[in-house]
Amino acid sequence: MTKPRYAIYFAPEPGSQLEEFGRNWLGRDHTGSAPETRFAVPGVTPSRLTTITEGPRHFGMHCTLKPPFALRETATESGLLATAELVARGLAPIEIPELELDIVGRFIALTPTTSSVALEKLAAVCVRTFEAFRQPLTSEQEKRYQQSRLTVHQEQMLEHWGYPYVMEEFRFHITLTEPLADDRECNEILEALREHAGPILGRAIPLREICVFRETSFEEPMTIIARFPFGRTS
Repeated sequence: MTKPRYAIYFAPEPGSQLEEFGRNWLGRDHTGSAPETRFAVPGVTPSRLTTITEGPRHFGMHCTLKPPFALRETATESGLLATAELVARGLAPIEIPELELDIVGRFIALTPTTSSVALEKLAAVCVRTFEAFRQPLTSEQEKRYQQSRLTVHQEQMLEHWGYPYVMEEFRFHITLTEPLADDRECNEILEALREHAGPILGRAIPLREICVFRETSFEEPMTIIARFPFGRTS
């Protein structure tokens, strides 16, 4: 039987414009409920839109703070949640700089227009704190990551933290698509996204909580199981 996987994410706050955009673009929210209708993209069939949002839909609208991991044998879900609550109590709200649409590799993501030391520090805190709960990667899992032509430093991060894009390699992004076929498709999707994402582009987003997600099997999507608000005011 496959062990559940957990992750520590930033996720849009309930009722926010970012959450509404994510639900209508991906076709689901963090609880698994779906909108009555999804955004449409001229020139792209509904089935193709479903295909190119498959990965982001599985994980939900999020930015990764601690990448997905199975619990080591000595760890428990209740212990993970208790630690997440304790960590959140010691943190103060920060702002995600104004968002823009960006092409990263061949997929489209929401990224901040400027870097943020506060975001980088938060991600590093999460990587370090929840490392005690992470089951080490198998050699097969490591090989899958290594197929991405990692740099020497990314290889070191993979070996130490079980994921190559952490610490100095961390970049805040909210993935919106799978890798796209070509420039034409990229341009079609970008044009549609600029219209649909208009209310959230060019605006800073408050980050006032961390979220714990769980995936019970690879066939089931990641869903949110707890939100922990930050306890400090500054």
